Amino acid sequence: MVFALSALLLIELVLQFTWNRRYFSWGIRIFNRRIAAPSDWRERLSLGSLEYDVPRGKCLHLVFRPLPDGSYAFRESFAQRFYSLMRGRVVVDPRRREVRVEGRCSWWALCISLLIFPLMVVRPAAAAMLLMLPYFLVCYLVQKKMFGAVATVIEQQLRGVPSADAILRERLQARRMPQA
Repeated sequence: MVFALSALLLIELVLQFTWNRRYFSWGIRIFNRRIAAPSDWRERLSLGSLEYDVPRGKCLHLVFRPLPDGSYAFRESFAQRFYSLMRGRVVVDPRRREVRVEGRCSWWALCISLLIFPLMVVRPAAAAMLLMLPYFLVCYLVQKKMFGAVATVIEQQLRGVPSADAILRERLQARRMPQA
């Protein structure tokens, strides 16, 4: 069982590191926020600047990458202090006129959580693993706050608050224009 969990952890780390499209779009969704986005609002959206617009937490930094299907995947940086329990994706859906921020559960954390109680029945000495559950809860609450920050930044962009990308373009354009 230890080898299976270790293999699952390694597979999940490889899929996160390689930004696998299927990995970021499949799994148990534990965070889902739908933001109404009419077509004229969607033009203001700058998903490429989310990494700079989302405020960094004390110990958590999100990294964003575009996926081939047009959505943006995000996960915690590997330079963090705790194991990632969620991965996310931002999907612009013009048909439904919305932007979705989805957070999916880590396979490794889910397997450990489900196996703790059966493992305790077989090996009572494994009761110390119950401490993983409060740890997972704290990590989940921290990451849910960060997912909420991503949704807040997207809402601000849709409402016209300039993104870091837009501010940079304005500054570059101002530098190129000759002074009168």
